[in-house]
Amino acid sequence: MTTSAIRVLHIDDDRIQQALIARSLKKLEGYEFSIQTATSEDDALLLFVQGGIDLVILDYHLSKGDGLSCLRRLRKMDPIVPIVAVSGVATADIATQLIEEGADDYLCKQVLNFGQIFGQCVRNSLTRAKSYRRRFAAALATSSSTAPCGQSSPPASPRSSNVI
Repeated sequence: MTTSAIRVLHIDDDRIQQALIARSLKKLEGYEFSIQTATSEDDALLLFVQGGIDLVILDYHLSKGDGLSCLRRLRKMDPIVPIVAVSGVATADIATQLIEEGADDYLCKQVLNFGQIFGQCVRNSLTRAKSYRRRFAAALATSSSTAPCGQSSPPASPRSSNVI
């Protein structure tokens, strides 16, 4: 099996959670993860804007900033990058709100099995983003080749990613 290099931005102010996520990602076969951590919304956005992030793991509750606000701002910068939200204050309303705002998945820290459940969530999110990028590129190519002369070109594609 070939290994895919994936750049992860993990946004969480809890050092124990950072270590658990890092250890879990290390165990995930078929991928090699390079993890950057941010402990606040502002730090996360500064790292994200530098580019090259393939996956975001975002804690809902941050001591400096807000996970939901951070999610909204990340989505404005990149509508496709996979974002997995995690929270220790799990409610159905929070999960729904995170998904509505653009999280690809939501995991509750209290019942989170950092092995199988977390690994499958990461795989699904990365695969989904790869598929979205491929479909977007195909749609862009189709619209470019069928646009009548004189029409403006289609919008630029979202940021590129190592995932493809």
